[in-house]
Amino acid sequence: MRKIITYLIIVGVVLSAVVAFVVLRDDFDDDTLGFFRGCFSRSGEPAKAGQIPLDERRGAILALCDGKLVSLSGDRFVLYDKAGREKVSRAVSFKEPALAVAGKKVIAYDRVQNTAIVADTGKVLAEIPGVELAAAGNARGQIVLVTNEKGYRGKAEVYDHKNRLTYKWLSAEDYILAVSLSPSGKRMAVAAVGQRGETVSARITFLEPGRAEPLGFAEFEDQIPLAAYSPDNNHVCIITESGVYFYTDDGRQLGYYPYGTGQKLLSMHPTDEALILNLGRNEGGQHSRLICLSYTGAEMDAVQFAEGPDGIAAAGRYIAVLEAGILTRYTIGGTSLRAEDLGSCGARDLLISPGGDILLLFSDYGEWYND
Repeated sequence: MRKIITYLIIVGVVLSAVVAFVVLRDDFDDDTLGFFRGCFSRSGEPAKAGQIPLDERRGAILALCDGKLVSLSGDRFVLYDKAGREKVSRAVSFKEPALAVAGKKVIAYDRVQNTAIVADTGKVLAEIPGVELAAAGNARGQIVLVTNEKGYRGKAEVYDHKNRLTYKWLSAEDYILAVSLSPSGKRMAVAAVGQRGETVSARITFLEPGRAEPLGFAEFEDQIPLAAYSPDNNHVCIITESGVYFYTDDGRQLGYYPYGTGQKLLSMHPTDEALILNLGRNEGGQHSRLICLSYTGAEMDAVQFAEGPDGIAAAGRYIAVLEAGILTRYTIGGTSLRAEDLGSCGARDLLISPGGDILLLFSDYGEWYND
């Protein structure tokens, strides 16, 4: 008798669940289903509270967009919410995946294949075809994509916050390697390289989107632009293999910071307040230095590392460093760095938001640091 009652209870629960799903299925959305998905890791095991499961079998690229984690590998694009639930997920087939953040949007693209995916923290907003060689954006959600163009060496296209094409710049002689867009969207810089006789020369073109003629030009030889960045509406910096050039938004040079003999650029981290460089003599980073530069090229402060940092991240006015198992957060104040020792940490890398929140990255999961 007891077994029959138990059986009838189980059948009743199952039937009630089926009826509830049929009646309410139109009310289920990604947030509802994401709650249940977030309770389990990709292996089917229960996920621990506060942990974001990561799949790094193919060396995923990680970034923060509006305080949310973004992951891009050769076969998968995922955007998580703050609690680690998957909000956006898309299968991809990328050979050289890359990410760029534009305010509350993120651009996932492949440097050798077509189609860029533009998403916010809730859904895919647009898919833009074309071989995307580079991408950049600003806090307003405007983006710039560098693509191939028949008959030209490159093309830089500007899209507004609704992902509509508003402007394009064609390069007839030089290959475009990097672009930047000012916070207002009224200025942009295009860094390209070309052959001048027997010399490789870099040419920076300073533009006002919508205006036919450039605002100005800058050139330098025997250095390849690695990245371009516009921290505000008045300054542009161009990072190269051996130094950083600093300009006004119309091309007047403000300064140049050389890395120095025997020094190489290990990593770079542009922020709203300063440009952060990690310079060292080898890839391991032993006895390397973290340099804090103003956007006129002046060295503001520096930190010396005895061992190679396991991770450096910077955003807003904050820098987070993980060195020899010790987590430190620096705050940029005036012309100096204020250090805050956060104690020992077993993470292998980290990310930081403009507000100073730190996401610790372990071997197969991420976890937000709590003060």
